[in-house]
Amino acid sequence: MASKMIRPLESLSPRRANEFGGKVRGLALLSRAGFPVPKAMAISVRAAEEHFARVLDEDSRPEVLLVSGEYDAESLGRLRAQVENAPLEPAFERELEQAVAELLERGGRLAVRSSATLEDTDDYSAAGLHETILGLSTADEVGKAIRTIWGSLFEPRVLTYLRAQRRDDLPRMGIILQKLVEPRAAGVFFTVNPLTGDAGEVVIDASYGLGTVVVGGRVGPDTLRIDKATRLPRDRVIGDKRVEAILEAGVLVERPVDADRAARLCLEEPEVERIVEMALQLEEKFKEPLDVEFAVHAGGIELLQMRPCRVTVQPGTRRWAKRVGVRVPDRRDYVWSNVNVGEALPGVATPLTWSVLSSFSELGFRQAFGAIGCAVPKDAELVGDFRGRIYLNLTEFMNILSQVPGMRPSAVLALAGEEIDPALFERGLVKRSSRAFFSRLPFAIRRFVRENYRLEHRLEEYEAEFSLERRRIAALDLRVLSPAALDQTLCDVEALLDRTGSMALNVYGNLLATLVVLYGLLKLTARDEADSLLRDLLVGLQDVESAEPGYVLAGIAERARREPEVERFLLESSPHALSLDAFPDGETRRDLLEFLDRFGHRGPREAELSEKRWAEDPSFVLAALRASMIAAREGQRPRDPRAARAAIRKQAEAHLARTVPLPLRPAVRQLVAMAQRFMTLRERLRSDITRVLGMIRAVALEVSRRIETWEPEAGPDAAFFLTIDEIHAGLRASLTGISLRIQQRRAALARDEALPDPPDTFVGLPPPVMEPSFEGDEIRGVGASAGVAEGRVLKLDKPEHAALAQPGDVLVAVSADVGFSPLFLVASAVVVDRGGPLSHASIVLREFGVPAVVNAKSATARLETGQRVRVDGATGIVTILRDA
Repeated sequence: MASKMIRPLESLSPRRANEFGGKVRGLALLSRAGFPVPKAMAISVRAAEEHFARVLDEDSRPEVLLVSGEYDAESLGRLRAQVENAPLEPAFERELEQAVAELLERGGRLAVRSSATLEDTDDYSAAGLHETILGLSTADEVGKAIRTIWGSLFEPRVLTYLRAQRRDDLPRMGIILQKLVEPRAAGVFFTVNPLTGDAGEVVIDASYGLGTVVVGGRVGPDTLRIDKATRLPRDRVIGDKRVEAILEAGVLVERPVDADRAARLCLEEPEVERIVEMALQLEEKFKEPLDVEFAVHAGGIELLQMRPCRVTVQPGTRRWAKRVGVRVPDRRDYVWSNVNVGEALPGVATPLTWSVLSSFSELGFRQAFGAIGCAVPKDAELVGDFRGRIYLNLTEFMNILSQVPGMRPSAVLALAGEEIDPALFERGLVKRSSRAFFSRLPFAIRRFVRENYRLEHRLEEYEAEFSLERRRIAALDLRVLSPAALDQTLCDVEALLDRTGSMALNVYGNLLATLVVLYGLLKLTARDEADSLLRDLLVGLQDVESAEPGYVLAGIAERARREPEVERFLLESSPHALSLDAFPDGETRRDLLEFLDRFGHRGPREAELSEKRWAEDPSFVLAALRASMIAAREGQRPRDPRAARAAIRKQAEAHLARTVPLPLRPAVRQLVAMAQRFMTLRERLRSDITRVLGMIRAVALEVSRRIETWEPEAGPDAAFFLTIDEIHAGLRASLTGISLRIQQRRAALARDEALPDPPDTFVGLPPPVMEPSFEGDEIRGVGASAGVAEGRVLKLDKPEHAALAQPGDVLVAVSADVGFSPLFLVASAVVVDRGGPLSHASIVLREFGVPAVVNAKSATARLETGQRVRVDGATGIVTILRDA
């Protein structure tokens, strides 16, 4: 059908489609490339412009309002009513009747969608700003819908979004009339992971019925992450599909989905395979990340719209593995674990945290492996995301370390404190040749010696630079900075993280290399005592940064006893009512303020950027101070085990000297000294990294404030649901028009948090959730700090549970980072589901002399507050005392 205003979609070239808007252009590209799209007609932007010219004054048209900014909600409401109530131009109305008749020739209904020129483009998303109207069956209904969509240009949030873009483009509104697909299931797929930028996977979100419940965030959809190289799933999450959207007599309604159907994936395996195939074809055709809506019905799969996916692709992520001459392991055989990394970042990570830490971790592991002379394939998948939780690919770790002669999986697992059956790795292990390792070894040794020869000088330079830059950034008032200046500040903070991370990774790599060699020698000489000997050699060290908050707070508690008013406040106030604002004036209050100035960047779950730090919420610190005061009242002196721990270390060093052959003693002594030195430096640099993460948090809070000013529905934590690249893009263009994306991600995070944690370790994919079964009264983990203690269990499910702490409690948690350390000195023991003997918390617990068991797996599932247990930190056994 020929028309100046309305054209069949298939007749439009992509270049000509530009005058019909972004959505039409995307569909025209799909149609021309041979992808299945519903039959459709496109309405030119000129139809809207001619309608505006007939019914509005020149000063009231969108392009004029954008420049002048002279409008308010009331005046815009009147203009929108004028646009929607005015009749269509008769000639256009006749063309529309003909177009509708052609589309409905075989029955069915229509979808009328906006297709603005500033929508679904590289520069403009405008997701959720304009209208989509479904279920229409007459020309009159379609005409009314068209005027409604034209009128949406006069919505205050639309003009606010367009003005905030600070560009000269004019808003023009095209429209797509599309044959409505009534699907069994629908959703959206991404050719690149939109949160992580991983170009090695396709991400599919889908639910039953029409896709409105998915794109609108009304349900937690099924989420599938499919590896492009193997076409195998990296993860599959069955969503909370409690409702589905359907049409009943042309009216959009939501109806409940029965429990059995909701518990199944809404897509069949062949449908997933076809979607992945189309995603790869689209990627090959258009050479950019894409976001595509689809519908599955009896006739197959149709694509409803396509837009650019604004995401920064991770360096090194590729579509297909290209390890020439090397067998690539089947990812179904990969062994994944979060036993150690789960301590640093337990639970579900927000998009901002994941975007910062995943690339940081990936770089860190590559540098650490490189420090010991191991080559790491560019496409090696070292870090993975399952249900929002971070996991390490132990199979890739083992394959990389197999280049080191004599390195066996059992040795690596023992060093990390992982109790995993080495047989799990048999299918996925690909032994690498040691030839290249030996060829690189002289260079690795030379680099190791050179870097460590100048390490003290480099550390002095780094610390001076870090201190200056930290003070400069801290002095900025982020609220008054322009978007460009705030963007530059974020760049400066990232540069500081890179600088700190580079120094930390240098130390981490040296520590790994030293421990690998030292542990190998201990296994040869001390044999069965190697694990406990290595542990004891690394206690009683001087200046362990992570232990300092506990020691300083213990000193404050001791001095606070001199102030009766403070003692009454801490002991007689409700634990949940303790606050710094209500704290009595005096020396203790000044000490606390100084403590927070020095250590306020720490906090529980401190690697998660959305979590408050001690300086923002000192309730955890006050709870520990209160527990110390209770202990003092009961005649218990604060624990200060430094001398005792140093004696244990000296005994271990003497024992080592007796077991090591005389020719090896100088080398072993040097290795021990290096390991101790690197361990201390690691803790100091971890504190610096945490401080920089706090700076990123401060910028994110300011960005959230600005987003909420424009779009209140985005919430006060909006920026934590964006990636760091999206924050940069928003500060450079606009922070508006993103609330829908934020709400969708907030819903996805809530869904992931509601899901049970996958197992600490699994092969291939996390298995289906099963009710755990427990037998006996023993919980076995890994001993992290020797000693035996009995006490009452206090489960720390949330940081606020710290207010219930009593001296002598056995603290039980999923994980415990340094942010928990103020409570360590008043606890009788600590038991955590995750973590290894070389984790940061384990180091602090050994310094404090607190018996501790890590990697206890089922501890939080089996233990409840109030139970009594015995903890043996040497054997790693926790015994439930039933008769206590």
